[in-house]
Amino acid sequence: MMFRTIEWLENGVVRLVDQTKLPLKVEFIETSSHERIAQAIKVMEIRGAPAIGAAAGMGMALAALESNAQTKDELISYLETAAQTLNTRPTAVNLTWATRRMLGVARAAAGDVQAIIQRLIEEAKEIAEEDVRMCRRIGENALPLIRPGFTIQTICNAGSLATVHLGTVGAVIRVAHEKYGDIKVYAAETRPRQQGARLTVFEMMEDNIDTTLITDGMIGTVFRDGRVDCCVVGADRILKTGHVTNKIGTYTMAITAKYHGVPFYVAAPTSTVDMETNVEDVIIEERSPDEVRIINGEYITVPTAKVYNPAFDITPPELITAIITDRGVVKNPTEEKMRKMFA
Repeated sequence: MMFRTIEWLENGVVRLVDQTKLPLKVEFIETSSHERIAQAIKVMEIRGAPAIGAAAGMGMALAALESNAQTKDELISYLETAAQTLNTRPTAVNLTWATRRMLGVARAAAGDVQAIIQRLIEEAKEIAEEDVRMCRRIGENALPLIRPGFTIQTICNAGSLATVHLGTVGAVIRVAHEKYGDIKVYAAETRPRQQGARLTVFEMMEDNIDTTLITDGMIGTVFRDGRVDCCVVGADRILKTGHVTNKIGTYTMAITAKYHGVPFYVAAPTSTVDMETNVEDVIIEERSPDEVRIINGEYITVPTAKVYNPAFDITPPELITAIITDRGVVKNPTEEKMRKMFA
């Protein structure tokens, strides 16, 4: 990709790609307001667990600049309120991970208010750079699982646009393509927001990777016909038990892959691993009914039709062949294996 999803500009401005305009327009949002960052996360102008983690980190740094605090206590108080404003989506763990991390840095920092603010700016930049490094390692750790000529099935978007740069699933594909030169992709459109159709296909075609778009309902036929060699999906939260929360439709894909003997891989950075929350306590975000009722500004059903619109589902570990992270690969995940790698 020719640009980063989000970056800190030296004049105290954050620039991010407006993903709601893709693929027809490439437009950027520039802001110095943490509330504008919160809005961008909420309405999915920026989306993808690692990307919104980076956005939250930068939002906290912007809040520090906005605070006009005269003392450390005043700054901490303002940042605590800003964290609540930024935590607009409940399912992806990276969001609260980043705001907690920034608050921890502020509380531990020494010096006057200006020194603490500068420390927070550097930490926000480091969160973004860590993401770039982790994604590269994810791609490298996945190489033993991906052979020359593989066709990889994806869902949603876990490419560059879901991270700061390169992607998680995107790293698996790109690093393998760098090495072998003949990796292909099948991208599920991912209703109702169509991140696969709008974003993954856009990314892959920008990088000249052979990509075929399918509807979500075609997955069973594609697997039955032997058109793909494996699935690689992202994650918004991975639990200590190996349960994976990801975009709605992932669970269905995993069941179908298991039936057809297609390896099912999850690619995510360590920041997405949640070793504290129990599966029954994961909050699944439910979004506006109109995301399902409307396409391109037009109703496709009765405007008052009842709608169930969970944004995510949970895939149990017995359906997962391996979890690929920057630390390494957990094959056939169990709680014991997860604790060994992420304790």
